[in-house]
Amino acid sequence: MATKLMPAVLLVLIALKLSAGAGARSDDSPCGFPAIFNLGDSNSDTGAFPALFPAVQPPYGRTFFGMPAGRQSDGRLTIDFMAESLGLRYLSAYLDSLGSNFTQGANFASAAGTIRRVNGSLWTSGYSPISLDVQISQLQQFINRSRFVYNNIGENET
Repeated sequence: MATKLMPAVLLVLIALKLSAGAGARSDDSPCGFPAIFNLGDSNSDTGAFPALFPAVQPPYGRTFFGMPAGRQSDGRLTIDFMAESLGLRYLSAYLDSLGSNFTQGANFASAAGTIRRVNGSLWTSGYSPISLDVQISQLQQFINRSRFVYNNIGENET
């Protein structure tokens, strides 16, 4: 059966409350969510695909950001406008962790992502290996690691 592409954008907003007081957000944020976690495809990929496959073709976001930003477009994405309207930072790609800030969320979306797992590689199928089930697994891993850091390292800082 042919693999179907992920719908235009699959956005999941999750309020991650690791414990009381956890979850940084700006005081002027108009929302009650301390963070946004996004799953999806190229419509909301903020850099996962080029973190895996560095040969992303221009313009990759440089018009708005002033430099290559690893995007499949030349500017902001819907998820950027959502974060901005909620008073949160732009989401960093989970797979592009160098220099990233995950205090207000993370982006697990990947260009060419699918809902169903792909049999084959990007080069044979044309689809990203980062399907929805992989993105969900990454989100679960992120939550588990965040809890570990908060419980074992974060409390030593206070």
